[in-house]
Amino acid sequence: MTDDNVQALAAEYASCFDFDFGDSGIVLTLSEEAPPELLSMIKDVLGDNTQESLVKVYESLNTISEADDIFSCEIDEKVCPLSIFCNIIKYLIKINDR
Repeated sequence: MTDDNVQALAAEYASCFDFDFGDSGIVLTLSEEAPPELLSMIKDVLGDNTQESLVKVYESLNTISEADDIFSCEIDEKVCPLSIFCNIIKYLIKINDR
């Protein structure tokens, strides 16, 4: 397992999100082509796929995909708590190691 593989997986998953621009603002959604592993990760780590949960996952995936080091990157804890971020990293590593 390398950071590069996990970062590539995070970038792939982040690309599965769509932004819907409507009268009530921006809504983040998952594309219909999202892999089942991503859906499982969202439900296993966050318990649901509400708008709030999707924002946390999207922020985490982008942070991971752009980090110099996935284990020492900074996450905006106002958007996603550190404990959830760490669980997302662990989940990505688990998926990557399969």
